[in-house]
Amino acid sequence: MNMVDSQSARANRILGALPMADYLNLAPHLEPVQVQAGQVIQAAGAACAHAHFPVDCAVTLVSATRDGETAELALIGREGVVGLPALLGASTTAMQSVVLRPGLAYRLPAAVFAQTLQNSGAMQALALRYVQNIMLQMAQGVVCSLHHSVLQRLSTWLLFHHQVTNSDQVKATHETIAHMLGVRRESITQAAGQLQSAGCISTSRGRIHIRDAAALRDHVCECHAQVEQDHLQLWKPSSQEQVMAPLGTQALLDRPMPSAASDEEVCGEVTGASRYADIYDFAPVGLLSLDAQGRLIETNMAAAIQLGISRSQCRQYRFVDFLQVQSREAFGQFHREVLSGKCRRHCELGLRSGAHRPASVVRLDAVVDESGLESRMVMVDVTESHHQLAQLMHKQHHEDGRSRPGAEGVAWWQPAMSAGLNERARTAHTASL
Repeated sequence: MNMVDSQSARANRILGALPMADYLNLAPHLEPVQVQAGQVIQAAGAACAHAHFPVDCAVTLVSATRDGETAELALIGREGVVGLPALLGASTTAMQSVVLRPGLAYRLPAAVFAQTLQNSGAMQALALRYVQNIMLQMAQGVVCSLHHSVLQRLSTWLLFHHQVTNSDQVKATHETIAHMLGVRRESITQAAGQLQSAGCISTSRGRIHIRDAAALRDHVCECHAQVEQDHLQLWKPSSQEQVMAPLGTQALLDRPMPSAASDEEVCGEVTGASRYADIYDFAPVGLLSLDAQGRLIETNMAAAIQLGISRSQCRQYRFVDFLQVQSREAFGQFHREVLSGKCRRHCELGLRSGAHRPASVVRLDAVVDESGLESRMVMVDVTESHHQLAQLMHKQHHEDGRSRPGAEGVAWWQPAMSAGLNERARTAHTASL
């Protein structure tokens, strides 16, 4: 599957939350598709052929009357999945799924999705929790339409759209929004004017720009808080998931980068977060995270020393800045494989010498993070083992009478080793990450 690094399938929250083994079973069946605004990806009454997992697009579930009047039932972004019939064991639905914001989604054959729901307890749990979220959106929508003003409803819709799409731009006409909310276009125009006067939004033809989301929040109804709370609950770790397992190399890879604030807010485990941060900071091997473009995000002390930088300055660099030229192509390929979720190997690369460090060889093991946009790596210095191997080879050559002419000791080993790093990176295999 060809995939844009910054838009991995695991950027979808459901796919990103799956255990790696479950995700890898799905990966060969996931197909990236670009969807366009107004595109109907699930028509009312039609057979559900695929489930769609949005990455940066937004899809609205719409119900229509015989007269053509419509109303939005729910909005789905990268936190969810489009394909309720496949999820609930039905073949069709009375709702239609229409793309509101264009972008990338990954589609999965409905039959494969149904089989995965049977075989993967994690997928089943995530999907059912998401169905609960959709049900609450629909329920609150009914309450909202009966008891709240058009201004409140428009504010809630805009803020929810902003949160689902992570964008300040809403590409929709007043008439489109009026159809979604089941009100007159003039009412939307009047409410939008009030929000613009308050500095919350600005409008242009077919587009609304959210200028101040915090101010917009002052105009929403209570329905937004209810749906938002349920959404947060959807992704809150269970008590079992919050238990910190013993931290071996693989566990260090699988844990999120430490953030005492988020651990305290989400899990309430200040002590555990502190313990993990200490393990991360003082681990005897290099630990680092990279974004999809290969830029450093975070390092522990060991990695900073290996790279010869200050931890506070790590975000100024790309990882390839520290690599010997002949290792850069191999690293690029390795990083793309990691972000795709399909990497099954380690990678050995040459670090160039710096002002305070000699050239060296490192081994990288890596996994993609939950979002699918970052990689977490363990970096181990294997220079000495390569040096010992070179000494052994030199000794064997000497004993065979074929030692290199003019070689002093084993000074030749490093360039010879470095020249072969690209091939090593392609062929070195490890157990599943």
